[in-house]
This record gives sequence, structure tokens and C-alpha cells, in this order.
Amino acid sequence: MNTSLAHAPEPIPGAAETAIDLTGVTAYTVGIIRLAEAKGLRPTWGQPRGNTRRIILNAVGPHGAFGSITVGRTSGKVLRAEVVHSNDARGACRAQGTNAVRVLLNGVSRSTCQPGCTAPSSAACRP
Repeated sequence: MNTSLAHAPEPIPGAAETAIDLTGVTAYTVGIIRLAEAKGLRPTWGQPRGNTRRIILNAVGPHGAFGSITVGRTSGKVLRAEVVHSNDARGACRAQGTNAVRVLLNGVSRSTCQPGCTAPSSAACRP
């Protein structure tokens, strides 16, 4: 029996299906990352800060939603998130904890804005 395989970490389900490295995050965090991808928020890792890591969210085009998800550096758990629904939105929506972050992301509409859009506002933006 090959014992080197017995101690290999178990892969995160669906890890190959996503563009962001899922090493060291919980299954709940994976679900939230996939939700962000489904909403067109193109999650990518930002620079670590203290005991946390940030996932940067940025939809396509100037009128798409953007923000970040903060993940515990050692726990891999989602701690909080902040999302601005577009460049002309008033203020950011914030959430604390995994369930609240999931609810926040569920409320984000997939952007129809395209790169190079010159519309004066998200309301005037047309695909």
C-alpha cells in the first residue's frame, strides 16, 4: 500500500472548476466563491492583511458591482463582505458572517455592462 497517498489532503469538491485557488478555505467559503462567480463578480485573491485574506470582487464594465470578501487567514472562513452595486450606487452593502454574506451576494444582479461602456450611469448602460 502506498502510504504517501493516505496522508494527502483531500481536494476541495469542484476546485478545478474555479479560477481562484481554493487552498485552505472551508467548504462554505467555496460555496460563496462559486456564488460570486455565478453573479459575474470575478473573484481574485488580494494581498493578505494581518490575520485575514481578501477576495476582490469586480464585475465587467464600469457599471458592474465591486467589493471584497474577507476570509480568516488560518480558519479559511468567510468573516465579512462589502459590495457596491455600481460606480453610481450610494454606499456599500455590508454583511458579517457566512450566511449574511451569502444573502448579500444573492442580492447582486449580474452586470450587463460591457468593457469600454461610456454610458453616464448604470441605468443608461445597455448591453
